[in-house]
Amino acid sequence: MKRLCIPLLAAACLAPAWAQPTLTLADALHQARQDNPELKALALEAGAVEAAGRQAALLPNPALEYVREGRASEGGSTTVQLAIPLELGGKRGARMDVARADSRAAALDLAAGRARIEAEVAAAFHAAYLAQEHVALAAQVSESGRRSSDAAARRVQAGKVSPVEEARARVAEANWRIEGVAAQKELDEARIKLASLLGSEARAIGSLAAPGAPEASALRLQALVDAAPAMQRAAAEVEAGSAALKLERAQRLPDVSLIVGSKREGPERERVRQNIVGLSIPLPLFNRNQGAILAAERRADKARAELEATRLRIRAEAQQAHARMQAALQQERLVREDVLPGARYAAEAALKGFEAGKFNYVEVLDAQRTLVQAQAQHLRVLSDFYRAKADLSRLVGNLDIKESK
Repeated sequence: MKRLCIPLLAAACLAPAWAQPTLTLADALHQARQDNPELKALALEAGAVEAAGRQAALLPNPALEYVREGRASEGGSTTVQLAIPLELGGKRGARMDVARADSRAAALDLAAGRARIEAEVAAAFHAAYLAQEHVALAAQVSESGRRSSDAAARRVQAGKVSPVEEARARVAEANWRIEGVAAQKELDEARIKLASLLGSEARAIGSLAAPGAPEASALRLQALVDAAPAMQRAAAEVEAGSAALKLERAQRLPDVSLIVGSKREGPERERVRQNIVGLSIPLPLFNRNQGAILAAERRADKARAELEATRLRIRAEAQQAHARMQAALQQERLVREDVLPGARYAAEAALKGFEAGKFNYVEVLDAQRTLVQAQAQHLRVLSDFYRAKADLSRLVGNLDIKESK
């Protein structure tokens, strides 16, 4: 039994990295929500603002005062009194409204940060997947170049073509191997970017579903813009500005302190106790909070102007991103359905014809270059599509989640 377990354990420990399950986009988004440090920081800030809101709801503390005048044997007095502040003008309610607005703004900051991080994760995920496809394409092209070089070598040995054909084929094969090295570098960089967003090492990327654009109606796009995290955040700023203005206006009315206590005075054997009841009222002769009120009014106006500016900016950027998605989707369909099949057929036919002695290597090389360009064009339009989709997701939230609802 031990002889059987030891090799199995060694095989499990030495299993290659590619044996791990492939990473899906849903896995990547879930991992980013759990482990991304920026999202953790935003969540902690939202918790801190919520705790500050609890503080804003607390009542002010009373003040206990003890005053002794002279000596008791000489007829001195002792006073103990309690000053209870009474907030007037709705200050506590206004303060709580400000805290609630700040808490909502912090929660929307978290939502906007989550939308941005998810868009960056989706973009990095798609970039890593396309880089993987680029590496696979480079390997395929390199293999095709090797076949061409071997065929050219056999024809040179048979005396059917000049050695120049073989040299040309070897040069083309070397260039495609160089392309494979560049593709691997691109893949490494994409995986590093994805790992930095996930907070851990990124695995191999699984397959992607066929690209599809969201519903193209202007009404649907406008609904997404209206519900965008940045729009909600700007609206929360307007709400916070109104609450802050209400609080500053409430500060015009001074608070009153109710004073209750007891005073004892006179010689020790003849001391007299007197109850004390009073009010302490600040006189708003100079400071009526007028400067703070004016500043709050200006900030409230600024928040409303920024809301409109945000609406115009997001609408324009969303329309541009959606247009890029539609254009890339049409290009991808044309390349996949019309360009790639013909290029593959021409490259395979040229290579077979060259091996049979019907074509020269220049024709083979031209057909292979056409195929490589078509495949690279397909990857490029896919990259354009996913970049535009990530830009739109950053503006209006995760499109994959919205479309699945």
